[in-house]
Amino acid sequence: MKQWMNEIDAVERDVTRRRQEREPHLFDCGDSTYLRIFPDSDPADYMEAAEAIRARFPGAAVREWEIRGNRFLCAERESGYLYVICIPCRRELRLLYAAEGKPIPEQLGDRPAYAGERRVTQLSPDAAAQNFGMCYVLSLGEGHFLLYDGLGSAGQDEEKLWQVLLRDTPDGQKPVIDAWILTHPHYDHIAGVHKFALRYAEEVQVRNLIMNMADPRSFPIRLWREVADCYACWLPGIRRAFPDAAVWKAHTGQRFAVGPAEVEVLLTQEEVYPGELIVNDTSLVTRVFLNGKRLFFPADISGESECRLLHDMYGEYLRSEYYQIAHHAWDTEALLFYADVDPQTLFWPLRLKDWEPSNRMWTFPATKVMKQEMEEKRREFLIAQGENITVTL
Repeated sequence: MKQWMNEIDAVERDVTRRRQEREPHLFDCGDSTYLRIFPDSDPADYMEAAEAIRARFPGAAVREWEIRGNRFLCAERESGYLYVICIPCRRELRLLYAAEGKPIPEQLGDRPAYAGERRVTQLSPDAAAQNFGMCYVLSLGEGHFLLYDGLGSAGQDEEKLWQVLLRDTPDGQKPVIDAWILTHPHYDHIAGVHKFALRYAEEVQVRNLIMNMADPRSFPIRLWREVADCYACWLPGIRRAFPDAAVWKAHTGQRFAVGPAEVEVLLTQEEVYPGELIVNDTSLVTRVFLNGKRLFFPADISGESECRLLHDMYGEYLRSEYYQIAHHAWDTEALLFYADVDPQTLFWPLRLKDWEPSNRMWTFPATKVMKQEMEEKRREFLIAQGENITVTL
């Protein structure tokens, strides 16, 4: 235990020193959160680290839990918190030090359940305006919502989103977005959120923004243009538009309620470090439990190592009735965990022009599998073409 107490002290010293120099074994994850990786670790090392944390911070509120052999610990302090992830399939322990803020609370929203139908709506982007991307609205009842992303900014898709919110909000009431999950900083996921915020900020109440965005300094230079607008314009604009919204940084293993929905965080960009941060593979991967159904949202996860890690960490635990097709079915290694999910219904956030038979998308292995499944009617495919699609859960 003494060794682990020394390691914890070292993390705190390194975080302080980080402001003056770059420490090679401490990774900046953004939002005043730093990561240290301990290779060749096993569950016994995790137990020793957990004991050392309790001894080092006797007044801290400590929670521990397990998901399919993966162990997690969160120790809240007066300022900031420690978050520990034990990943046996990697023989690895990851220690996150958040110098500021608090972890996501266990319940977001007015109460655990709202009256009314539970629905999920897949927004269809304006193909005529060459818009694309993904946006999902989970209607929780009584005009309360859980949202994922918001499409790109071309056309008038923010009005489509507004109409879905109005449809499921009682007359005379302002729609309440209990939580808006932003998966990663790409145009086709975040730009539309910004456009919606500029137009409808006074018409809705946004209570919580949930994300885990990679520190832009960690991106390879060749990808900087893909995310520059997100950090320079969209994210600051969203936060200015919704100044009362709490902003939370999600970590792998967290599970929290949004009204009657339970959200489970399965992977973040913090598991990509220290590898090269390709933007899509920084996606926040989550699953929602709502009305007895499981909805799996991998966003744009596409790299082999990340997709394989999902399989290795969770396996059949990923099984879900609904599945948002990863990275729009574009060049992706999602087949590595697709059999684990084994969905009945698939949401396909697809650009209309991608549906042309000559499109190179149809040469990708994942797309070939799904095309065959569609032809054989093995699963239900709900494709974002033209009109929004709503499913009652």
